Amino acid sequence: MRWSNRVQIVTGQTCLHIVVHLALIGALVWGWRHQTLMQVSGALLGLYALIFACMLLTQRVASLRRFGDFFEDFTTTYYFGAAMLALYQISRIVHNNLLLACLGIVVLAGPALLSLLAKDPQPQPRHQRRHR
Repeated sequence: MRWSNRVQIVTGQTCLHIVVHLALIGALVWGWRHQTLMQVSGALLGLYALIFACMLLTQRVASLRRFGDFFEDFTTTYYFGAAMLALYQISRIVHNNLLLACLGIVVLAGPALLSLLAKDPQPQPRHQRRHR
């Protein structure tokens, strides 16, 4: 068994995801230490938006579906972090805590509720259908 497979079994993440996690943490710590957290978080949000756009494009093309799946996994994994960075950016402009709390709830709970409400209705079993 290769060492990368062992790492994935133990952690549940690929080595690439672990490296990306560490790079993001390093970038945020560097931005905080050098008082450039706004610029670093803006760059990370821009990178997230670019990867999200790539996901939308590659999922539509059958030959690029493998890349689309990787980008989907990436955007799903880092959605919470991107939402927190966006709230941080907005909190530097808007100073109303109630408005920020409401926006945080919408940003964090909105996609989950939307995905639950947008599911296709389950077809009824044959024995429960009405016959006329």
